[in-house]
Amino acid sequence: MKAQPDLTQVEKDKLEINPDFDFREIAKRPFEDITPNELAMFKWSGVYHQLQPSFFMIRVVTPGGRMTTRQFNRAVDLGEQYAQGELCITTRQTLQYHWIRKEDIYKIIEGMAEVGITTKNGCGDVPRNIIGDSLAGAGPNQIGDSLKLIRLMADDDEIQNQRNLPRKHKISVASSNDALAQTLMNCQGWVPVERDGVVGWKYHAGGGLGARPYLAKLIFDWVPEELVIDVTRAAIEAFRRHGDRRRRAHSRLKVVVDQMGAKKFGDVLIDIMKEKGVQGLEQIEYAKDPTPNIGRMSINGEEVIPQKTADRSIVRVMIPRSELKTAQSRTISQLADELGGGIIMFTNRQNIELHDVPNENVVALLAALHHAGFRTAGHEHFPDIVACVGTTMCKMAVSDSPDAYHRLYAALAHDEHYWKSIGTLRINITGCPNNCAHAWIADIGLRGTRTRNAEGGSVEGYSIFVGGKLSEAGKIAEYLCEATNDEIVPAVKKILDTYLANRSNDSELFVDFCARIGIELFQKLITSE
Repeated sequence: MKAQPDLTQVEKDKLEINPDFDFREIAKRPFEDITPNELAMFKWSGVYHQLQPSFFMIRVVTPGGRMTTRQFNRAVDLGEQYAQGELCITTRQTLQYHWIRKEDIYKIIEGMAEVGITTKNGCGDVPRNIIGDSLAGAGPNQIGDSLKLIRLMADDDEIQNQRNLPRKHKISVASSNDALAQTLMNCQGWVPVERDGVVGWKYHAGGGLGARPYLAKLIFDWVPEELVIDVTRAAIEAFRRHGDRRRRAHSRLKVVVDQMGAKKFGDVLIDIMKEKGVQGLEQIEYAKDPTPNIGRMSINGEEVIPQKTADRSIVRVMIPRSELKTAQSRTISQLADELGGGIIMFTNRQNIELHDVPNENVVALLAALHHAGFRTAGHEHFPDIVACVGTTMCKMAVSDSPDAYHRLYAALAHDEHYWKSIGTLRINITGCPNNCAHAWIADIGLRGTRTRNAEGGSVEGYSIFVGGKLSEAGKIAEYLCEATNDEIVPAVKKILDTYLANRSNDSELFVDFCARIGIELFQKLITSE
């Protein structure tokens, strides 16, 4: 299809360049012969050009964050051969390879395809990896079968073949009314609800972070399960029709929903489904109030979670800075097979859960994990810090997020008495305003900045935000203060000490403390001697 002359270059590329590259052919071409436009379109195959010339990142697609040990073992083998022996867990419950040479891209793509894992739509202006919460299929509070819906969406050609959207499109399917699934920060968010023994779904739309964060609105109070896929398709079509293709900063579905409002956006979806001849639309109930009411996160620090199946448990493993070395990965996989159920779940806090562990194996599994050097204590507390790759690999980053992570972890994560006294706390560090590490919705969010100094150069640092959450109606974290790299540890320590000294009681959570005292008083407290 010939591109229209008045379109932006990105939109022209999407019409003129086939995103399904033959990476065997690419491997033979000199790097200098690959155009910047082609490099940008590699994303549709889950391939990003790294900051370092001629090296690439590859992201696989794991719907719901679930892998079998057979699939995980293949990922580990390929990482050992082609990615410097390391894998990285993402905040969207999947794996990334870094430091991939152009000549090896096809080897990873084809190798993972052999075990049923694709990289198609790993990046780009497409429906991305469909997420849920890590308890899907196993959690004690689940309603219905969220994994079934996730798989249906991931296998639906009409959803997955929408490869010319205005921007990326993100979908979440929760297993219960629980903020674990991050419903409010996704373009589409599904939450199960049960009426008289029948499972239906609440439908949210319009969430998204980036430089301009939006929280989703509740569009429908009830969608029968048999219409969920139709509504999902209709929302993607609405985005295709109404998304801004000229200003990429305004082109996400979050802007469309914000401008239309919940009721009008719902009307658009109904009209699109009528066009397609979808039956049973009278069963869909519009939201009485567009303000969401998502339950608080149901897990806060547990090392072991009882599954819905009485004789099985989930064992949680913390992965520092999301980085998995080959030997570590093989140990986890071996233990999942020998003592668990052969299932690996990636969480949106870049950790791992082992599902279907027979209860009689839990103690032995924990002991084996600890013997291998893994930490199982500290989830959803200070040690459980999320950080993006920062300036080490990302072209967009302005700050070294891993360095900030290591500074904070080394200074405070080993003081168990201190972080247990603080209680539930989620710290997220992102290297630039694009917010890949979700600083906007953390208890404490650090966003990378650079500030000019007296010598005419710039100093790397962070803007610090507090009080973000994805429960109830959600809240975007508020700006608190600035900190240079060298000030990060004392700044965060001051924030936490201020909280400990001024909370109403020992059970008041940090996020509730922020809401109670307000940002202006918090700013005064941290600047006082």
